[in-house]
Amino acid sequence: MADTAVAQRSVPHDLEVRPPAPPADRGDLHVEARVYSQIARQAALEVPGVVAHSVTFGSLTGRNLPRALADSDSRHPAIAVEIAIGWPSSAAEVSAGVQHHVAEVLTRLTGRRPSRVDVDVAAVSQSELLLTEEVAEIATAQQDSPDAVLTQHDRIPRSYPAAGLLAAVIGLLMVLSAVVSGREYAVAQGHYDSEPWLADAAGWLSSTAWQTWMVAAAIGAMVVGVWLLYNAIRPRARTHRAITAAPGVWTRDTDIARRLSAIALDDDTTVSAGTTVVRGRAKVTVLGQPGSDGGALQKQLEDAVSWLDSPPKVVLDHSAPPLSPGIEEGPST
Repeated sequence: MADTAVAQRSVPHDLEVRPPAPPADRGDLHVEARVYSQIARQAALEVPGVVAHSVTFGSLTGRNLPRALADSDSRHPAIAVEIAIGWPSSAAEVSAGVQHHVAEVLTRLTGRRPSRVDVDVAAVSQSELLLTEEVAEIATAQQDSPDAVLTQHDRIPRSYPAAGLLAAVIGLLMVLSAVVSGREYAVAQGHYDSEPWLADAAGWLSSTAWQTWMVAAAIGAMVVGVWLLYNAIRPRARTHRAITAAPGVWTRDTDIARRLSAIALDDDTTVSAGTTVVRGRAKVTVLGQPGSDGGALQKQLEDAVSWLDSPPKVVLDHSAPPLSPGIEEGPST
């Protein structure tokens, strides 16, 4: 199954550089409250110590963190931000950083400075900083006593076994068989006034003549039987990739895809980027600005996965729209 992470940054479709219009001809700028909210949420995620925190059905109920809400004042809106911090970050320091960074980003992107930024620390979760510290501790322990660390971290994360679902289905069928058997016993003993099911079914089967459709049914039964046997004995698929510097620490293909998309978007010439990791291949699709070729991006992406024990092969698919007529490529200012 493919693990996909897509990150996108939009730019105007018309990339032609034009001189600004006189102030009297520019019109009015109105920014919706939901735009302030989206900018504030993204800005809060950029503050060290703030982590993304998801709950069941959070995308439907709006309980995923961080989240932000802006009032209807389009000039100087008041912003309320709820965040989750990573243990053991300081709530006071992270909150102050969120207040400052959200106000700065909103002012820079919209030209409207918020009247206030209220921060509510609503959850504490595992942080990337703590994970980095754990990786360093395991790497140090590996150098001091390799055998002990490998003994503690020799289990490879794998997917849920397919036989587990089959066992549940078989268990349900056995429960239903027990219910039917109990009903037949109650009918036979006169405790329940009804027609027996098993006797009628046995009579129908004994009186059934051979027909051509039974050949297809027999073949289908054999195929299902072989499939059930295969799923019962096949090994579980790996779901994570090992980190070379820290035995026992793993990362998912989904996280690798998100990391590669983020690196591609850090390039100022990138308009949008998406990554798909399938088995041993990571395809990064990048749309750049006119005149960009993404030559240096391939090396950055390969370095980003070099610390994995079995890094996927990075394939960069870079495209850029042609320059508009009359626009010459030159250094940006």
